Amino acid sequence: MKAGLNSLSSYVVPTLLALLLHVGIVALTASTWFETSADTQRLVPRHIKAELVDLRSQQQAEEARKKAEAKRRAEAKKKADAKKRAEAKKKADAKKKAEDKKKADAKKRADAKRKAEAKKKAEAKKQADAKRKAEAKRKADEAKKAEADRIALKKKREAEKKAEQKRQAEAKRKAEQKRRAEQAERQRQLEEQARREQQAQEAAEREAKARADAERAFIAKAEQQWASAQAVIRDGVQSQWRRPPSARNGMVALVRIHLLPTGEVDDAYVTKSSGDEAFDRSVVQAVLKAERFPELQQIDPVVFDRYLRRITLEFRPEDLRL
Repeated sequence: MKAGLNSLSSYVVPTLLALLLHVGIVALTASTWFETSADTQRLVPRHIKAELVDLRSQQQAEEARKKAEAKRRAEAKKKADAKKRAEAKKKADAKKKAEDKKKADAKKRADAKRKAEAKKKAEAKKQADAKRKAEAKRKADEAKKAEADRIALKKKREAEKKAEQKRQAEAKRKAEQKRRAEQAERQRQLEEQARREQQAQEAAEREAKARADAERAFIAKAEQQWASAQAVIRDGVQSQWRRPPSARNGMVALVRIHLLPTGEVDDAYVTKSSGDEAFDRSVVQAVLKAERFPELQQIDPVVFDRYLRRITLEFRPEDLRL
């Protein structure tokens, strides 16, 4: 509404000017009609005529512009309406096309499903027919095979009967031969067993004597090495033992020592306490300070494992004993 008022006010001024211009032209024209051409003729100034022409042209141009604007608006409205109808038609066509496609897809899926079901039924029927034929053939083959097996079994039993009779006769003959051979073999085996037992007894006696000799030699060697190791360990620990002031005669502490083949002390701990903590601590420290007995590396590994890998020392304030 406001735009219409602005457009209307823009035409008021030109319209008033055009109206005034027409009134002036009519007045001037009328005055010239009643005057004589010889006495009172006056020339119209050239600039006024030009102004009248310009105003008339301006009015015509304005009218032409209005017509053109109205035509343009009408054409624009026509185009807009046409575009709107085209877009509506396009949407309607697209919607129809989508619905047609949806229906076609649904029909296509339904056709595919129907074909798949028909194919599945046909294959199931085919498989059933094939299975039925195979079952019939299997039964016929089984019946034929059963008959052939029966005939073959009859022949086999007859042959087996004859073979059994022959086998029994041959077995009887061989059994007699075997009995005689086994009897002779048993006699031979008894004699051979007696000979082997005699040899085994003699070998066992020799082996026992050799083991006894070796054991005696090992014990003698072990006792010698053990005595030597005792002295080494006792002297080494004794040199490191510092009796605490609390030590008293009659105290006894037993210490378990774990040794390595290198002669190193692996561990030491009290297995029997003297009743005095300082005394117990001093004996363990003495062993740990001794640290290593290199002379033990010269001892036979078997002797070491059997007698020296774990030893027990007895500590008394007056002496040290193994």
